Amino acid sequence: MEDVARRQLEEVVFPFWLEHGIDEVNGGFHTCFDNRGRVRLSTDKFTWSQGRFVWVLARAARLVDLGLLDLSHLGADSPALVSHAIRGARFLTDHAIRADGTCAYLLDERGRDIPSAEHGAGGTSGRSVYADCFAAMGLAELSRQTGDPDWLATADLIIERAAADVERGDAPTPPYPIPPGFAAFGPRMIILNARLDQARAHQAVYGRADLGPLRRARDAMLAHRDPATGLFRELIPEDPAGEGTLLATHHTPGHALEGLWMALEAGGLLDDHAHDAGLLASVEALCEEGWDHEHGGLFRYTRPHGDPVGGPYEDLVRRTWHTKLWWVHSEACYTTALAAALHGASPEWARRVWDYTLATFPARDDGREWIQIRDRRGDPFDQVVALPVKDPYHVTRNLLQILELHGA
Repeated sequence: MEDVARRQLEEVVFPFWLEHGIDEVNGGFHTCFDNRGRVRLSTDKFTWSQGRFVWVLARAARLVDLGLLDLSHLGADSPALVSHAIRGARFLTDHAIRADGTCAYLLDERGRDIPSAEHGAGGTSGRSVYADCFAAMGLAELSRQTGDPDWLATADLIIERAAADVERGDAPTPPYPIPPGFAAFGPRMIILNARLDQARAHQAVYGRADLGPLRRARDAMLAHRDPATGLFRELIPEDPAGEGTLLATHHTPGHALEGLWMALEAGGLLDDHAHDAGLLASVEALCEEGWDHEHGGLFRYTRPHGDPVGGPYEDLVRRTWHTKLWWVHSEACYTTALAAALHGASPEWARRVWDYTLATFPARDDGREWIQIRDRRGDPFDQVVALPVKDPYHVTRNLLQILELHGA
């Protein structure tokens, strides 16, 4: 697995992004490409993807330093990767990050804020807690790699604001706002992810970290786990009358699988393994719940039925439940590999998900890099999912994680 992951990174993924993603003129990164990576559709810059790109470059520099990755044929040694990451971080701090710890949602090529009415940010004055956290995670990872505390101080500001908003239940969540009256898994998972990167950065920069917020974030996310089945509820209604609705009954197995590796890694950092057995049971339960036994791969949503409530989120579930998405599969690849390599889980699901993912998503002759969105049969499905971007994050992150997992 790790040899294939390394070849994908060195021969497919980074050649595309280092050639087409770096904006050498204005700073920041270009990510608004079509699904197949053949056409750049816009020069606009979503803060969401800017932060992710910084994270990827900083983590790649770490793996180059460890001898697990070689991008020298692309002129990208560790200092070059860090230099790109720093320019991206400066683009964020100069243009996107506000004094109150929130971030602009979308910028133009030069970094000017584009009003929310023009990009559908749900009337939030151009903010999403997801974009906030991705910006913070990029800065935290950069601080971890460079030892520079200034990036981490900015990340801390953003994370504390985002965590407080999520805890109050009023964090904005574009591009698909959480329906009112529901507690959502997604915001809690992104806070756990941010706390994990934050804790590791604090340990690297200061030699210590307050792990209390990480523990609370993990436990808040795990409140969505059903101990009887091992499955996770994406949305929990505040009013019991909402239990029979599609919003309450549908599942998002890939999202929960993504959260599982975060919970497992948080347990390792906390030296608290009380949840491990249940989390490993959830890996198998979620893979079985999500697997398409007719065509292979993991469905985006399962149980897309129930009483209608209406709204864009419900419409998304009904329209796209059958699609096969890049991030669902790359995240599942890492979670199942982690469960098998470090926790003694059966490698069967790791092999099955990995084989499907590598057979399905790399573009080969259909495009550049990986084709992110496929239909149920695995054919390219050229529609927008979430943001109108071809994002360098999930595939790259998970392949890097697999290298680090097996190279440690």
